[in-house]
Amino acid sequence: MSEVLYEERGRVAIVTLNRADALNTFTQQMRIGIIDAFKKIAAAAHIRAAVLTGAGRGFSAGADLNSLPPSGEQVAAMLEKEFGPGILAIAELPKPVIGAVNGFASGIGAGYALACDMLVMGEKSFLQLPFAKIGLVPDGGLTWQFAQRVGARHAFELALIGDRVPAARCVELGLANRVVPDAELINETLALAEKLADAAPLALAGTKQLLRRAHALDLAGAIREEGAIQKVCIDSQDFREGVKAFFDKRPAQFTGR
Repeated sequence: MSEVLYEERGRVAIVTLNRADALNTFTQQMRIGIIDAFKKIAAAAHIRAAVLTGAGRGFSAGADLNSLPPSGEQVAAMLEKEFGPGILAIAELPKPVIGAVNGFASGIGAGYALACDMLVMGEKSFLQLPFAKIGLVPDGGLTWQFAQRVGARHAFELALIGDRVPAARCVELGLANRVVPDAELINETLALAEKLADAAPLALAGTKQLLRRAHALDLAGAIREEGAIQKVCIDSQDFREGVKAFFDKRPAQFTGR
């Protein structure tokens, strides 16, 4: 049985963590499966957006503690070579990725969820960083992701106290975009992904790149980078199609060229 399922629904790819009997805790097969799935999405020109979710009762309970290597050096290597590349594959994909959190996203499972460009959560779902409770630090980029999204003071509290952060509070803190009824989570997320898939691929990729780098730039640097990417968009067929569709009062048919 594959521990990572890949499905296409038109222009949207759905990647599902598929180890429901173990709360989708990460094994090596799952870590590598995530990398492979997002490489496939990157190479598929017809796929315009992706959804990442979990099978069963929750998104993911994090690392499988029973399968961790015995030494700290081996764990560090696993983070660098398996967990890290999977999380970066989501963050650096030149297509939008929406996380659909059902039940819970805990530990490094929250790292994969927060790597998504947008996050939709079921009304009873939550995020949690339980690392300090077992004598560990947050990993998988979680210190960076929480500090960037909620600021240092909230991040410190969430990381060290380790309480559950309910879906509604995640929206308040800027960790998630919206909360939907649990039964409607996938349908609502797919509808949002379809809206994103309507946009021009070059504009989507450029906007994602700019927003991902914004924290590292000052205003002048952001203006320069926007100009460089806008040049590519202006010279594209999609821009000409978008303008023509605007004046023709019809939906644009973007091709990514």
